[in-house]
Amino acid sequence: MEYKYDEESVNALMKWAENAQLPKEVQLSEAEKIMDTKQYVQANLSDIRAHYPDEFYNPAIQRLYRLKSKAEEGE
Repeated sequence: MEYKYDEESVNALMKWAENAQLPKEVQLSEAEKIMDTKQYVQANLSDIRAHYPDEFYNPAIQRLYRLKSKAEEGE
């Protein structure tokens, strides 16, 4: 999946994260298990809101993209 960091793409991702119906726990990879998805989403959204477009915080955007990709796999 290609990650886009332009304002329109990031806003769309944030809107998705705010409205997505996600399970309480998600296994992102063999080594990554999210125990509280709601808290995970809120933490990443907070970083993005506070620091966008600072590239240092792009990992918060990447984490939401990865969560979205995993959620769409299950659909």
